[in-house]
Amino acid sequence: MEDTYYSESSELDRDKLRQRIRDYVADQGWRISGEHREESGVLPIVLDGDAERYWQEAGTAVARAGMRALLFHHTTGYSLPDAVRLADLVASAPELSTVALAPAIKAHSLARWDEQGFFRLLNRLMFEAARPAERYRTLQHFYRCSERLIGRFYAGRPGPLDPLRILSGRPPVPLGRALGCLLRGPRRQPVPAAVARRGL
Repeated sequence: MEDTYYSESSELDRDKLRQRIRDYVADQGWRISGEHREESGVLPIVLDGDAERYWQEAGTAVARAGMRALLFHHTTGYSLPDAVRLADLVASAPELSTVALAPAIKAHSLARWDEQGFFRLLNRLMFEAARPAERYRTLQHFYRCSERLIGRFYAGRPGPLDPLRILSGRPPVPLGRALGCLLRGPRRQPVPAAVARRGL
């Protein structure tokens, strides 16, 4: 069982989340036979940012990985697929010194940043175009898509027509506000602007 939601705060009320899960289980008429493990965490999602400036300020004297290298899914906050991609990059590198790896990882990070522009647009639609009480409609709209599309999305590798499929149909946010996000384009902030994706 998982309870995951998006928030503008990184605070995590574990007791409240546990109760929400218990309430959901009860509403379904299920019975919990036992608990094996519990995980909780807060993951970042990115609304915007200037990755080039981030890397200029961070420098490339030391090879970075994971969140410090901006290598995570900008909508889900998950980092495993990007960790696997980075492991492949490192494994195929002709030299494993930090001097050799640092610029290669920076180039890889910037390429992944560019590839995830659509994810950041979706985040802005959810947090800037949607009214807070109706943000869930964005997720409802998304989960009506095919399982294969959803799989590609979570892997961080959407197909060329997936953005059109995700954005098609009746918009889950007010059209005027959505157009504002689309027409405004990204804002260039020195460090990625993040909000929290929380779960238990």
